[in-house]
Amino acid sequence: MEIKMKNLQLKKHMMTAIAYMIPFVAASGMLMVIGNIFGGQGVDVLNSSISVPDLLTTLGGTSLGFIPIIISTGIAYSIADKAGIAPGVILGLLCKVDGYGFLGGLVSGFLVGYLTKWLLKVIKVPKWVQGLLPQLILPLLVSLIVGVLMQYIIGVPITWLTEGVTNMLITMQSNPSLAVLFGVVVGILSAVDYGGPINKVVFTFAAALLSEGMGGPIANLIQASMIAPFGLTIGYFISRITGKVLFSNEEVNALKSAFVMGCFQITEGSFPIILNDLLRITICTALGAGTSGALIGFFGVESKVPSGGFLALPGLNKPFAWLLALLVGSIVFAIALQFLKHKPTEEKVEVKSEEIDLDDLSFTEF
Repeated sequence: MEIKMKNLQLKKHMMTAIAYMIPFVAASGMLMVIGNIFGGQGVDVLNSSISVPDLLTTLGGTSLGFIPIIISTGIAYSIADKAGIAPGVILGLLCKVDGYGFLGGLVSGFLVGYLTKWLLKVIKVPKWVQGLLPQLILPLLVSLIVGVLMQYIIGVPITWLTEGVTNMLITMQSNPSLAVLFGVVVGILSAVDYGGPINKVVFTFAAALLSEGMGGPIANLIQASMIAPFGLTIGYFISRITGKVLFSNEEVNALKSAFVMGCFQITEGSFPIILNDLLRITICTALGAGTSGALIGFFGVESKVPSGGFLALPGLNKPFAWLLALLVGSIVFAIALQFLKHKPTEEKVEVKSEEIDLDDLSFTEF
């Protein structure tokens, strides 16, 4: 049976998930930003002795880690209604634990949603069991099937990729003559999956080198993580100057918080815009981060701190060179955006909600 892509309504379900994600990302990101401003650090255990800045930073950072769950659940719910919620959460959690990031959440959400919807149509059960179908049987069955697929089939090439990236970085880092090329590779890999498994590999590699006194890769990763929000912001102003309409009203509103969060190396604020045009914006990200990474390698910029965005400036050996690399990379991103990005149509997303009717509520006196 031929399935037309149009009938899958991929964009509609994606937009529904984005509608749920925007307030989550905004609240979590701003908690982290406020915590960072006052010197907060993420901690492993929350207790009554923790400082307010540490509390805010930890709450914000931990919440942002749940983005794969929000995306997966939002898409699954949009496709399969209530029956998609439980497996959407479970598979989103799997993506979080395995480090597949929000891209993994996208994949699991669509797999869960369409599989649940299909099974609802094809599974025939006795009338007395019908109530259990969406409540118990389908969530269990779908979680089992998609969980195995994600863990042992879809996740396998991701594992191979991360191992290959690690080996490549180790090989390139040991050759000083490849400093600029190494900067390009680290910049691109740090940015293109927006905090996903490849970014995690680069961070682990860079943090290990930082512990040995080599801060070049981590300085590169910090600025590469800021390229998307800054490039989108500059791209928006260029489009206004040139008269091109590249951003929808929803994207312009999202851009306001994305820029502020980007100042503190929080890319997630850009997700509502990135997901609307994922492939093209990712190409822009690669171009911008590759350019800025080359400059980091050329200037020999190093950092003594592992993260923080602009808060990391005092820990940089060449802060002005780092800022120049960030600016140039963001401009390259913004220029590429003018040619690649398509303005999304202004879609009205119907976020599902249920009203509780209290008119018939009565209390019986015993």
